[in-house]
Amino acid sequence: MINYANLRFDYEPYPIGIARPVFGQATYRELVENLPPIELFEYKPEKGGKYSLSQVNNPRQYNRFVDGSPPWQRFHRFIKSKEFIAGAMDSLRQHGIDLGFPGPGFAERIRLRARALKRGNPVPYFPRLKARFEFSAMPIAGGNIAPHTDHPKKIITMVIPLLRDGEWNADWGGGTSVVWPKDTSKIFNPLNTYLDFDETERLKTFEFEPNQCLFFIKTNNSWHAVWPMTGSDPNIFRNTLTINIESS
Repeated sequence: MINYANLRFDYEPYPIGIARPVFGQATYRELVENLPPIELFEYKPEKGGKYSLSQVNNPRQYNRFVDGSPPWQRFHRFIKSKEFIAGAMDSLRQHGIDLGFPGPGFAERIRLRARALKRGNPVPYFPRLKARFEFSAMPIAGGNIAPHTDHPKKIITMVIPLLRDGEWNADWGGGTSVVWPKDTSKIFNPLNTYLDFDETERLKTFEFEPNQCLFFIKTNNSWHAVWPMTGSDPNIFRNTLTINIESS
């Protein structure tokens, strides 16, 4: 369902890539046309005015919506499959990024354990990986995501804009920026402390465009942010689908 064929990575200051198109056009349109209404979302003012709907935020409404929407039900089933996680990890390895997690099969785990024992190393522990997705909406009138590096449990984050044709005005902003702390003592950030925007400098911005996927790895310095948007209508939202692969 997700197309990694056109995925391209930057490797500094941490691995971050972009793929487009990430869905077939028919699938993308179907998902966009069946977005949940904003009334189902949980409002999080401490997160830059973000609205969130997920298995963590308003889980009952989330499950009810997904169960009642055939396109999103299919997508949910795909994201929860072992094949999705295996495909994401394989795409990373093809770009020189090996996170050290085995494939989903029992044989792969046995192979890695045998190799470790042969080298005299301790038997490796393989944390359980799981995937989930979140519907996110931020008002174009000032909505933002402050500089941060993501929760320690996150391994991979994938951010997909959900836009109808001609819906987005680039002048509003909304792109995801790779940022870097001005104070070098704050670069190392394993516990995901947030910074103010003026405490960082923007190194690169990935514009907010339809049917693309921003694909980045959680590291101790994976700083990123979305600068406050400059639109004026509080009823227009930056809609995204955020997929996370997390460690147990």
